[in-house]
Amino acid sequence: MTRVKLVNVTKVYGSVIAVDHANLDIESGELFTLLGPSGCGKTTTLRIIAGFEVPEEGQVFFDYEDVTFKKPYERNTAMVFQNYALWPHMTVYDNIAYGLRIRKVPELEIRKRVKQVLELVKLEGLENRYPLQLSGGQQQRVALARALVVEPRVLLLDEPLSNLDAKLRIEMREEIKRIQRKLGITTIYVTHDQLEAMSISDRVAIMNQGKILQVGTPRDVYFYPRSIFVAGFIGRSNIYEGRLVEKNKVYGKVYIDALKTELEGVLVEPDVKGKVAVVIRPEVVLVEKPSDLKRYNTVKGILDFQMFVGEKIEARIKVGETSIIAHLPNTINVSLGTEMILYIDKEHVRILPPK
Repeated sequence: MTRVKLVNVTKVYGSVIAVDHANLDIESGELFTLLGPSGCGKTTTLRIIAGFEVPEEGQVFFDYEDVTFKKPYERNTAMVFQNYALWPHMTVYDNIAYGLRIRKVPELEIRKRVKQVLELVKLEGLENRYPLQLSGGQQQRVALARALVVEPRVLLLDEPLSNLDAKLRIEMREEIKRIQRKLGITTIYVTHDQLEAMSISDRVAIMNQGKILQVGTPRDVYFYPRSIFVAGFIGRSNIYEGRLVEKNKVYGKVYIDALKTELEGVLVEPDVKGKVAVVIRPEVVLVEKPSDLKRYNTVKGILDFQMFVGEKIEARIKVGETSIIAHLPNTINVSLGTEMILYIDKEHVRILPPK
C-alpha cells in the first residue's frame, strides 16, 4: 500500500492553468476521489500522478520517493480509462495478460494471476470471448482486471463508469468498492458524478478551475461545506445572501432579506463580517416539533409545491419573498397552501463568506 502526496503541483497549457498549486495527501489503502465539473483539472491531476503529464511546478511523492519526473512504467501504477481501451482483436484472457507479457512475466505465473483476477472481478468462464461479445459492465470488469493483474502500487480510475447505464453504474460502484476493500490498494478515482463520489469514497477532494477547494469525508463535505461552490455542487442546498448582525467565535446570527427573518448558525470562518451566505441542506429542515427548541431556528411558511419521490417528499415552502426546500417524511399528508412551521437545527446552518 502506497501513500501519494502532491506538493504545490501546477500544470499549465498555454494560458490555461489546469492545476493550480494542488496539495494532496492520500493515505495508503485509501479510496480517494477527485470530484468536480468538466474542465476543473481532476483528470490532469490524475495524469500527473500516473506520469503521463509533468507539472511545471511542485512534486509528486509515492511514500517518501519523489516520482515527479519518473516515467509511468517506473511508477508501477495502473489506469482504468473512461473508454476501457481494450484490444478488440484480443480475447478477455489476452487483454488481461497483456501487461504481464510486456513485463516478461513467465507464462505459468501469467496463467495463475489471470485466473485469480478473473475470479476477483467475477468473469470466470468468459476468458475466451472478445470485447465486442461482452456487455458494457463486463468490458469494464476486463479493464479493471487488466489494471489489477499487474499488482500496481496505485490504481487510477478516470470516469470509469460514465459509459454505463444507471443500474450498471450502481452495480459497478459496489464492485469497485468491494475489490478495493479486499485488496487494500491505494485507489484514486476521478468523476463528475456527486452520488458516485459520495457513495464510493473514503475521502473526496472537490476541485474547480484547477484549485482544490475542500478535502474531507463524504459526510464532511456534504454537511460542512467551506464555500458556496462546494455547497452548490454537492447535492441540493438552500443558499441565501444575508447580513451578519451578531456573532461570537463559533456562532452567528444573519438577517436574510429574501426570507424576512433572522437565522442562527455556525460560522465557517470566524473572521467573516458584513455580507455572508447561508447554506441549509433540505434534509435538516424539520416539520415535527423537536424536544429541544433552543437548538432550532423556527420559521413559518406556506407549502407551495410538493413532489413524491418514493423515500421522501420534496417540498418547497414559501417564506417571505422566496422559499425553503425541505425533504419531508413520505408518510406526511398535507395540501398545498397549508401553513407550516419549520425547525432548522442551528448546528446545520452554515454561515459562509459571500464568494
